[in-house]
Amino acid sequence: MKKNIKTYKNKKMLAGAALCTMCFYLAACGPSKEKIAQAQQKYTALVELNNQVVEAHKKVEDSSLDEELVDLRGRISELEAYNLSEMKNEEIDALIGTMDSLKDSYENYLEALIDINDKEEAAVLTTIPVTLTNQTELSFSGISLYEKGSGSTHANILEELDALNPGRILAGLVVKRDVDNTPWMLSLKDTEGAEYEIELPVEEYTEEGIGLEIVYDEEEGALAAR
Repeated sequence: MKKNIKTYKNKKMLAGAALCTMCFYLAACGPSKEKIAQAQQKYTALVELNNQVVEAHKKVEDSSLDEELVDLRGRISELEAYNLSEMKNEEIDALIGTMDSLKDSYENYLEALIDINDKEEAAVLTTIPVTLTNQTELSFSGISLYEKGSGSTHANILEELDALNPGRILAGLVVKRDVDNTPWMLSLKDTEGAEYEIELPVEEYTEEGIGLEIVYDEEEGALAAR
């Protein structure tokens, strides 16, 4: 009987030992305090970097990065759904890797935005008065003047004016030269519906203004502005 009692006690002790081992194993599966702190520091730094990008983005007119930045902000929002206390160290390591990747992306975008802002601030436009004289035999009912590559829709300067007939002068126009000397386009439409485009080399013009004569270039077989 005593032997049985002893055996029972030994089994009970073994069961207790097994239970303690299981508790230790379960505790070991959870994240360490150090790992949680590391992830939280990474996230805080990422949020601060995001705020820097937001402020830099406000300073630029260029909208080419808008969609990409919205997507990047969405990926940060996804991080808020993670509960670090319910994750394993290995899972937190993977999450930290994701945050490091996002950090690299944010730093690249921040650098790009700063560069864009510098270019925009440096792009001081020089206003140049322009006068057109029609030295052709054509009458023009439509004239547009715009920077090359600025889009496909442009206002007709003559919309509320009479046609620019042969020999007539149209004054009060302007072109704006940027630091890259981007050419401007003179778009013409005659009263018969034919359309013409002339590229204007604004880098050759001075701030005092330029008087251009619209002529027919027989060698080129096209209109020109000289």
